[in-house]
Amino acid sequence: MGIFGFIARGPGSLRPLSNAELEDEREALRQRYVSSGRDLNEAARLYDELHRYDVEMIRRANEAYVRENPNPPERRHREHGWYLSNDD
Repeated sequence: MGIFGFIARGPGSLRPLSNAELEDEREALRQRYVSSGRDLNEAARLYDELHRYDVEMIRRANEAYVRENPNPPERRHREHGWYLSNDD
């Protein structure tokens, strides 16, 4: 996928990519961002695109965590209340 592949993708269309493809494309995008030099418009656009990739990767990580931990442990309460210290 070339330079225009990143631009042609609309919001929300990162979902069909596998995790490996998503990481590879994000790394290529990051390298382009780092080498953008003094072109601030290009750097700003690439930064926004990097953020979009990060959001998708975080969403996938959160979904994987929920699948692995379906029943989270209950909150533990202290003897004298929620926010009191133990040194009394």
